[in-house]
Amino acid sequence: MGWRYRRSISLGKGIRINFSRKGVGFSVGRKGARIGIGPNGMYTSFGIPGTGLYSINYLNKNKGRKSSSKAVKTTINTVKANTISYPPELLKQAPQKKYLHLLFGLSFLFMFIFWPVAIIGFIISGILYYKAAKTPISKALSYFKLGSKALKKGDYQKALNNFLKVIEIQPDTYSLYKEIGFLSEKLEKDNEAVEYFKKYLIQHPDDIQIKEQYANLLIKTEQYQDALNVIEELPSEYKSNLSVINAMSYCYLKLDKPDMALVALENGPIRKRKTDSELMKMYRYLLGLTYMQLNQNEKALKQFEKVYVEDHNYYDVSSMIQKLKADK
Repeated sequence: MGWRYRRSISLGKGIRINFSRKGVGFSVGRKGARIGIGPNGMYTSFGIPGTGLYSINYLNKNKGRKSSSKAVKTTINTVKANTISYPPELLKQAPQKKYLHLLFGLSFLFMFIFWPVAIIGFIISGILYYKAAKTPISKALSYFKLGSKALKKGDYQKALNNFLKVIEIQPDTYSLYKEIGFLSEKLEKDNEAVEYFKKYLIQHPDDIQIKEQYANLLIKTEQYQDALNVIEELPSEYKSNLSVINAMSYCYLKLDKPDMALVALENGPIRKRKTDSELMKMYRYLLGLTYMQLNQNEKALKQFEKVYVEDHNYYDVSSMIQKLKADK
């Protein structure tokens, strides 16, 4: 408990308006003992009459401390778990309830002064809370909250269902389309995921991570030309990444354009040793397939053999080597 200083104006019958550095509040009671509501919430206070000195105890002080420690634990745990922030599109439209809280607090204070006024205040507060809860944005926020809880528990289908209800109510919640895309992909609904990522990127075209994810899903769903179109939109520095080079060459091979695949692969790190081994194996494998389609069998065999040395069971590399040696 700390001692503080404040000014107040009496309205009669024990009611006062209190002015402090943080704002304005209301209180009721006698000198030296009061209950009130202020910028920091509801409180009780005890002081020395005539001095302006008093001590204050907020009714939610201990609860606040407990919740803050829980918040720290939650933050640490949710780094490992599935978490999602409230979409800014929803927060901008969320109803402001601080005036409702103030009305409820004043109604509580009047319980000690003139209870009929308090009852009327509680009724009005209840009606306003009910109306606020029935607005489309409040319903959307409610569904989002349910989806977030399901996501943290790992119930992806339930989370997806609730997030879909959010965009059904508020279709312009574009930031949520990304999360719906991730959930759809996790639930092996790849075609749906493609559509949601597409909608998200219309409003967020500079999100490179999602563009790569989108391109990979297009490849997975055999939409190779669309995948190439997305890859072409990536910044030039990203196109030199081996994962992107592999994706491009794979698309060209599937579109029966081995010459274009070779052009893409020639930008790869053939002499770079500090390259991810899995990406490098895929790179050499694709290079081998490209050479085969171009009837450059010696070069193809050389690439397949390099892959075979690292991993005997890599895709069909063993049978490819046998086939190429038999055709000599």
